[in-house]
Amino acid sequence: MKSIQSDLKPSKRVPTLGAEATIALSRTASLVKHELEIELEEHGITLQQFNVLRILRGAKEPLPTMEIGARMIEREPGITRLLSRLEAKELVQRTRCTEDARRIWIAITDKGLNLLTDIGELSEFGVREPIQTLDSEELTVFIKILDKIRAAMPS
Repeated sequence: MKSIQSDLKPSKRVPTLGAEATIALSRTASLVKHELEIELEEHGITLQQFNVLRILRGAKEPLPTMEIGARMIEREPGITRLLSRLEAKELVQRTRCTEDARRIWIAITDKGLNLLTDIGELSEFGVREPIQTLDSEELTVFIKILDKIRAAMPS
């Protein structure tokens, strides 16, 4: 029978390079996300709401609710609630599809576009200086590496 003390001994396993990279990526993502949330809070929206507005601006046309959900940086299970909050702030407008009443189209309003203009691009947030420590070649490689990791993810 194993003693309780043997279960409490620290592991002597050395983390793999992959494990270290995963932890470093997670910590960095958490710091970046926190800085973005602070900046967006000053504009009265959340990171998820900002993401929806960015998606709609980029689409240049109304999108169905599920398409917005699929394009989110972080999957949002409560996309309908998220859109309701944006609609209450008059940043998006919902329109029911005439051919299929179950389908709802979402469009960004002028007020939403103006807010995005006021906020500026992500590169203008508090993460600008740390990202600028990388030159354009390093940024290109960094983006390709992140794309490669995401492409290998199961979902």
